[in-house]
Amino acid sequence: MPSRKRIKEIFLLFVKSKMGLAGLILLIILASLAVLFPVVGDQEKINNWRNYEYWIDYPKKAPPCWAQRNSFPTQIIAGEDTERYEHEVFRVDDLTVHSYIVRFIVERNTPASMNLRLNVSYNKTTYVYIAIVRPDGQIVNLTNSYESPTLTSMRTVFGVSSSSYNGTVYKNLASYINNPQIANLYISPWLEANNIAVGSTELSVLSSKGSQIIFMKLTSAILTNPELLEGEYKLRVDIISRDESVSTGFVSLSLIGTCYGVLGTDVYGRDLSQAVLYGIRWALIIGLLVAFVSTLAGGLYGILSGYYGGLIDEILLRIAQIIYSIPVLPLLIILSYMLKPSIWNLVGLLIAFGWPGTALVTRSMALQLKEETYVEAARAFGASHGRIILKYILPQTLPYLFASMALGVPGAILTEAAVSFLGLGDPTKITWGRILNEAQASMATVNGYWWWVIPPGLMIMVAGTTFIFIGYALDTVLNPRLKR
Repeated sequence: MPSRKRIKEIFLLFVKSKMGLAGLILLIILASLAVLFPVVGDQEKINNWRNYEYWIDYPKKAPPCWAQRNSFPTQIIAGEDTERYEHEVFRVDDLTVHSYIVRFIVERNTPASMNLRLNVSYNKTTYVYIAIVRPDGQIVNLTNSYESPTLTSMRTVFGVSSSSYNGTVYKNLASYINNPQIANLYISPWLEANNIAVGSTELSVLSSKGSQIIFMKLTSAILTNPELLEGEYKLRVDIISRDESVSTGFVSLSLIGTCYGVLGTDVYGRDLSQAVLYGIRWALIIGLLVAFVSTLAGGLYGILSGYYGGLIDEILLRIAQIIYSIPVLPLLIILSYMLKPSIWNLVGLLIAFGWPGTALVTRSMALQLKEETYVEAARAFGASHGRIILKYILPQTLPYLFASMALGVPGAILTEAAVSFLGLGDPTKITWGRILNEAQASMATVNGYWWWVIPPGLMIMVAGTTFIFIGYALDTVLNPRLKR
C-alpha cells in the first residue's frame, strides 16, 4: 500500500493541477452545502415539500426576485417571528381586546395578495378591528373603528360565528379590500377625508385596485397616476370580545408578490431554491455510493479473474462481457417500472450494471502484474494467493481505481436524473431529476418557467464537472505516462 510520504506527494501534485484544485474546491463546496443544509437551508420546507396546504400562501409559478426587479418580494411573517409583530392585551369598557400590530416593508411594488391567519377562541360576542398604518402616519380603516356606533362582527370579516368559535380564521385582505361594498364603506371616505373626490367612476377603480391604492402617495392623481409610497407599514388587527377569557394567537401574514426568493417557485408555490440545494445531498449519496461500490467490486472481480486465469478467467470474463454489453438505461427504465419506486432500488441496479467496465480493465492489468518478477518471487517464498493479490497486485491497480471511481460519479448522477426525469424515480425523495420531471409535467419549458428547469440542470452539470476534474487530475498524477 502507498506510504504516507507517497500519499502526501500525490496530494501535492494533485492540488498543483489546476483541474484537480478546481474539482477539489467544488467538491468541498458541494459537500459543505449537503452536510450543513439544516443551517444554510430550511428543513421545515423540505419536511413539508408534499404538504400542499403548507405552501398555499406562497406565490405560484413566481420567478426569482433578482430577475423581476420591479416586483414586490413575497414576505411570509409567521407567528414565530416575534420581532416582526407586537401583541398587547387591554380592556375597553367591558370588552377584552387582543391587539396585534404586524410590521412589513413595501418597496418596488404593492403586494398582489395579503393573507391573514389567526387562532381565536371565545364563547361570547366578539368583534374585529382591522386597519393599515401607512409610513406617512395615515390610518386606513378596513372595518368599523372604535369611534363607530357599532363594531364589525367576526362573521362579517372571517365568516365564522360571532358568539362562539374555536379554531383558525383566515382572510384574503386584498380581495376583501377590493370588494365594492368595502371600498365604498372605508377606502372612499378615507380618500375624501384627504380632499380626494371619489365619484362613481373612481369608485369602480377602487373596486378593482383598492388594495393597491392604499399603498400609494396621497396626491390628487392617486386614482389615475398612482405613485408608490415606500416604507414600513403596519397592519393592526384587534380581536374585541365580551368574553374575558378570550384567547388568540397570530399565525401568519402572507404578503404575496409576483416574485419569490433566489430561484422562484413551482406551480404549487414551493421554494425551488430549497429543493435544488437539498438535491445536492442525494446527488452525492447516489454518485459516491454507486461509484465506490461498483468500482471496488469490479476491481476485485477483474483482479481475481486475471490472476487465476484458465477456466475461472474464461467464465468470469464471459459473465462480465455479457453484463457489459447490456444497454443499461433501457433496462433500468424497465426494472424501475417493474420494481417499487425506491432510491435504494435504483442505487442497487446502478451498482449491479456498473462494475463490468472496471472489471475488464483490472483483469488486463492483473494478467500483466502476475507475471512481474516480484510476484514470482513472492510466490516462490510461499506467499498465499490472498497475500499476493492484496499486497502486490491490488496496490498497483489503485491509481486506476481511484480515477475510475471519480469518473464514475457523474454517470451515476446523470443516470438517476434520467430515470427520475422519466417519472420512474423515487417520488418520496427530492432529487434534481425529480424536479425536472415535475417541471416537464407542468410544461415549464413551454410556459417559460425557466427558473424551474435551468437551476437543477446546471447543478447536474456542476456536480458532474466536479468529479470529471478530479478524475482526470488523479489519472494524470497517478499515471506518469499521461503527464506532459
